[in-house]
Amino acid sequence: MKVSKIISATALAAVLVSGAFAEEATTTTPVAGGVTVDLVATNIIATGYRASKIIGAKVYNENGENIGKVDDLIVGGDSMISFAVISVGGFLGMGSRHIAVPAILFENNDKGQIVLPDAKKEDLKQLPEFKYAK
Repeated sequence: MKVSKIISATALAAVLVSGAFAEEATTTTPVAGGVTVDLVATNIIATGYRASKIIGAKVYNENGENIGKVDDLIVGGDSMISFAVISVGGFLGMGSRHIAVPAILFENNDKGQIVLPDAKKEDLKQLPEFKYAK
């Protein structure tokens, strides 16, 4: 994956809208004794992935090569997950460094794995290192 594709996708990640919304339904329900009560039921519908399943997950490219591990998720001001912080390089957890990749680039394969299409370890190692603000 070209570094420029990852960087240009950063702008796109900031434009997305939330994948959750509420749906209300009102119904009139008779209660024992002849009294009628109005009930409001709210269904929360959310699309996306659980953070607990993403953090710590291995990241693969479309060839099935392990290219990193998700260490963290950055939530933007609009409550959207803007970036995934991926640990790349190193061996057995030693010498790796963090990079930030727009979460919009992630896909799933038929095995349920996180896939970063067209990504190569070499390309990810060229991205600037991500450092947390203090």
